[in-house]
Amino acid sequence: MQRAAVVMLIFGWACADLTAPGPAASVIAIVPGAVGQGSFGFAPNPLVVHASSGSRVIWANGDYTADPYGGIAGTPHQIVSDDGLFDSGMLDPTRAFTYTFPGPGTYNYHCLNHPTMVGIITITP
Repeated sequence: MQRAAVVMLIFGWACADLTAPGPAASVIAIVPGAVGQGSFGFAPNPLVVHASSGSRVIWANGDYTADPYGGIAGTPHQIVSDDGLFDSGMLDPTRAFTYTFPGPGTYNYHCLNHPTMVGIITITP
């Protein structure tokens, strides 16, 4: 079965191409003003994903504002798992990071730059 091409838009910007082969992805938005919102800077948080529907998760950095001249100002984030399983590297505004989880379990993560930003992903069988 083929899937249709889908482009996710976060806050008006194309952030991630979801056309990669395999199951659909779950999306976590890094919201505007995330630094001051702690765990609420990730939406949804916590996230529960059923492994049968795919265990690919995309973090999309929507923590920015656009200026009237077409530029943007925003905050970079670096998403890392507490157990060292994944690291997004510096995730600039309007950029996205994708990770496919190895199997069922509970995975804790945080923003390396902003320690009050923490999240939980649970992959269920």
